[in-house]
Parts: sequence; C-alpha cells; structure tokens
Amino acid sequence: MQIRQSVLIRILYFLVFCCTASWLPVLADYCNSQGLTGTQTSLVLSMTPIMMFAVQPFYGMLADKVGYKKSLLFASLFSSFSYVLYLFGDGFAWILLATFLMSVFYNTIQPILDSLSLRLVEEDATFSYGTLRVAGALGWSVTGIIIGQLIDQTDISWIFLVSAISMALFFVFSLFLQGKATGEIKVESISLKGAFEVFKNAKLVLLLFSVLLVSIAGTSIWNFYSMYMKENGASAALVGYGLSLQGLFEIPFFYFSAWIISRLGMKTTLLVTVLATAVRLILYSITDNPNMALPIEVLHGISWSLFWVICVEWINKLVDTNWLATGQSLLYAAYYGAGAILGNYWAGFLSDTGMRLSEIFLINAALVAFVFILIAVVLRTNRQN
Repeated sequence: MQIRQSVLIRILYFLVFCCTASWLPVLADYCNSQGLTGTQTSLVLSMTPIMMFAVQPFYGMLADKVGYKKSLLFASLFSSFSYVLYLFGDGFAWILLATFLMSVFYNTIQPILDSLSLRLVEEDATFSYGTLRVAGALGWSVTGIIIGQLIDQTDISWIFLVSAISMALFFVFSLFLQGKATGEIKVESISLKGAFEVFKNAKLVLLLFSVLLVSIAGTSIWNFYSMYMKENGASAALVGYGLSLQGLFEIPFFYFSAWIISRLGMKTTLLVTVLATAVRLILYSITDNPNMALPIEVLHGISWSLFWVICVEWINKLVDTNWLATGQSLLYAAYYGAGAILGNYWAGFLSDTGMRLSEIFLINAALVAFVFILIAVVLRTNRQN
C-alpha cells in the first residue's frame, strides 16, 4: 500500500505543479495583456495568498470530518471549473472574480499533499520529503515548455485551459488514493494557542521573519518573470524554456536535499540558499539579453528548492511536537501568505512609478542581502545534521 501511495503522491505533485506552472508565472503578464494597471494586477496576484488565510481553517475542519481523499477530490474538481471561467470574460472585475473562486479551491491542495508526504516519511524512512516533492519540479519543467509554445501559437488566456485539464487529471488520480474516509490526516491550520506557544521561540520567530522578507523579494521572480523576459525582448517560447529550466534545476536539489543538509548543517544551508537568491536577483538586474537570462536559472534549485526544504525541516526541529502543524502553517503564512501579498504590492507600486523590472530586482536583491546578514549575525545555533 505504501508503494502505491508514494507513486500516487508523486503523480499528484506532478499534476498540481503542471497546473501551477501554467498560470502563476504568467498571470501578471496576462493581466498586463488585459490592460490592468499595476495596482489592479497586484490585487489580482494577491487574491490567492489572501484567500489562503480564509480557506485554510475551513479545509482543516473539512479534512477532519471527511478525510483527505474527499477534500482533494472536492478541491481539484471545483478548481478545474474555476480555471475555465477565465476563458469566458475579461476586464478587471471578471478576472478578480475568477481568481477569487479559483483561489478558494486551489489553495488547499499543496498543503494536503505536503501533509501526506510528511506522514509517509514518518511511516517509511526510505522516503524523504524531497524525493517525493521532486515530481512537482518535473511537472513545472514539462509545463514551462508547453505554455511557452501555446502562448506563441494561440492566446495567453489558453494557459487556463491547461490548468483546468491538469486539475481534472488530478481529480481522476485522487480517486485511487487509499485510506479511511476520516481521521487519516489533518490539513495544516493555525491554532491560536499553538501560535502563541510557537512565538515564544526566538529562533523560530527570526526564521519566519527571514522567510517573510525573502518571500517579499522573491515574489518579483515568481509573478513577474514573464514580464521581465518580455521587457527584454523575449518570446513566449523563450519564457517557457526559462520556466522549464527552473523545474529541471529543482530536481537534483529536492532529491539530494537531505544529503546536502547533513553535510552543511542547517544554518550554513540556509545562508547558501539566501545568498543564491540575492545573486540571482542581481544577475537579473544587470542582464538585458533574454537569452543570457536562461543560465541564471541554474540558481533556481538552490534559491528555491533547497531553501524551501531547509525551512520545512528547520521548522520541524524548532517547534514542539505538539505544535508541528501550527509551525508549518506559520511557514506557509509567512511565505505564501503575507510575503506574497506584500511582495505583489511592493512590485506593483514600484512598477507604477515607472521602474523597470530589472531595477525592481536590484532593490529586492538588497533586501535579501540584509536577510543574509541578519541570519549570519543574529541566528546563532550549533551545527545541526
């Protein structure tokens, strides 16, 4: 059963990141093509992280009552329908409505998959979070090329058709998940009592604050990469190749993350990932040839994949076992929630002032450099393997 469960989890990771790679990196580009202002685009981009706070408690209760399988079936089916809405309207109000509905259902899927992965790792030490999550990197890589070609040959709005198909396939494969109807797993949800206990840990608060700042800076990469490339004259196909390279370079760092952390230790690994993010942003800022931007994606595996794994692992070590779910929820809230919201508005504000994205990347690089210094100086800890 465990082998089948592990295969299904990998397939589901592959499909959910096929979906994510279809719309997330080019949503800002899509909004721009529909004539939205920088502020309007920021609001659309912020809808998904805003709704994360709203739907997480609901899905936590839903999973407790009906189980993770039915929760995934429910979320994937209705998110598939939600993506189709983008194809039947335009304008700011319609796009915002479609994004709102999509976010209600889409937001819960990855936290449930991460919970399933961590639970499987606890049951079978031959697995690790990274070796399961690597399938998502492959899905991102494959979809990047498809999306680039699709936009060049049709219309950018068709990205949502790929997203809808990916979620429909996710629904089909979720039908084969094994387990009891209820009581199998809890979706990560924030407990106020747990949050109070967690925030007593000064090291964890510093780690979450660092994650927040890195997310604010890194959101400009996640959501404005397509616009940056096209600002420098890239075709949609070339943007797709860049996204595909990102996924490819995630694979080795997810797969060997446990080995890397054991060799370098927690703090050194985190410092390396933050430094890689700063260097990546600086290289984007000084590169005006879109073809020369592609080699920069080598840093994606370090600045994102290894960064996320070290954060997940370190949170698990810092948080009391009674509050592990709360700790992971706070990590999601810092990176995908508050950091993404602030990062979208920050980038939108700077864009409305007339700044080029290359200039925005340079400012964000300075922010990440500050995080590097903060961690190096303040976060004192023994080497942890």
